[in-house]
Amino acid sequence: MGTPTSVERSSLSFVAPNLQNVPSPAPAAFYDGLKSPGALEGGALRPGGPPSSLYSWQNIGLAAHQVSVAIVYGSISGVIYSVLNNYLKMSAVLVATAQALVRVPHALRVFTGLISDCYPIFGYRRRPPPYYGDASLEDIPESEWTEAQQATINYDAPNKGIHLIVLFMLAHLGTIVAYGAADGYLVELAQREPEAIRGSIQTDIAIVSAVAGVLTSFMTGIGLNSEAYGGTFSWDMGFGGVMGVCAAFSFVTIPLCWFCVSEEKAPAQPTKAFFAYLYDFMQYRVIYQVLAFRFFNHIFSNFSVTAASKIKSIWSHVEPLNDGIASMISSAVSFVALFAVRKWGLHWSWRWVVIVCQVLVVFIDCFPTFFTIWDVYRSQSFWLGVPLLAEVPSSIGDLIAKLFGIEIADPGSEATIMDLIITINNIGSPFSTVMYKSIDSHFSITAKDLKKDTHEVRLDVTYAYLIL
Repeated sequence: MGTPTSVERSSLSFVAPNLQNVPSPAPAAFYDGLKSPGALEGGALRPGGPPSSLYSWQNIGLAAHQVSVAIVYGSISGVIYSVLNNYLKMSAVLVATAQALVRVPHALRVFTGLISDCYPIFGYRRRPPPYYGDASLEDIPESEWTEAQQATINYDAPNKGIHLIVLFMLAHLGTIVAYGAADGYLVELAQREPEAIRGSIQTDIAIVSAVAGVLTSFMTGIGLNSEAYGGTFSWDMGFGGVMGVCAAFSFVTIPLCWFCVSEEKAPAQPTKAFFAYLYDFMQYRVIYQVLAFRFFNHIFSNFSVTAASKIKSIWSHVEPLNDGIASMISSAVSFVALFAVRKWGLHWSWRWVVIVCQVLVVFIDCFPTFFTIWDVYRSQSFWLGVPLLAEVPSSIGDLIAKLFGIEIADPGSEATIMDLIITINNIGSPFSTVMYKSIDSHFSITAKDLKKDTHEVRLDVTYAYLIL
């Protein structure tokens, strides 16, 4: 690819404690060791031969795990708009907080990966962890409501949403526990792939996740589109129904994760020595530069505007059905983009891919945002449709980060290294939320302000997005 992608394994092996730090900048000879080894089959990173297909009996448990996790996480993300924003009428600040808090368990991902690597259960490191794991009154001023109408309003409803946020976090924590082992197993399979096709398993996993995202968006979009949830249907499957589907998928996945994952037993590893190895591992410039890039990249790419959810409902009038359809199309677009990478892009230059992806995401998102703010054209289809194009560079950029983890993970530390990169990547989200909530507090962009839709309000929203 023309860029350093992996660290010399003889130096970073867990069984070799005398790890030597490389000065910064590193000598040219150091980068000669960053190439994938050619002694194994086709440049594979570990012995064992090319792995079976992800959809084979030996590996279908990993695919089932990914489907289950994608449905649980996708449902949690999907109900934030329809349930918290539309049904419970929570403030824009609380909705933005909810979106950040449900991702907080990602900060624990490196620890679940470490536990999977160091503490096998019954000798198995990868099998057990996944096994366990009023809209009609909106246009009527409150001063004109009758006593009978006021009696039907639960003014404490927004506060009830806080309890749901906590439960969402706990549910997401369960997916993170399962991810710890699954990531390790994924790296083991991917490192057995010859260099010419390395990344195929990782791309297949991303495709499976995209397909599950289509199903989840269909369920939350259709099932939560009644008037109570901000839609137009006379019926809905209810919030409890959505959560029931999540529980059912999780239950079915349990036996598949145990019986359809092939793994050899492994001994436990001493935690103290493992932490020492991990510390030395992070001293390499190629490692800490990538970790720093992923952290700051995620902070700025997730920097948003507190009023985004209210702009979506008040100015663009987005219904849950169309929101779900847009999410379905988004997953489908991701599917196509990832399939293209799998077929033609496994050897693209990672640097250029990341740069082009970031520029395209910002450029594409400008049009629906500012056209909606200044009422040039307000439509839920426009608000939802144009950003779908940004899914192509966004999904490819996320995939590149995970491919890097496959290249550098050592035997015995697969889950930890992969989850370290993902953890560093995701802990940037709470930082970005705190930053933009603090900045946006100086602007008049609350739900009441947006309903006024004055020039001053539009200007404040514009300033908020320009800072973004």
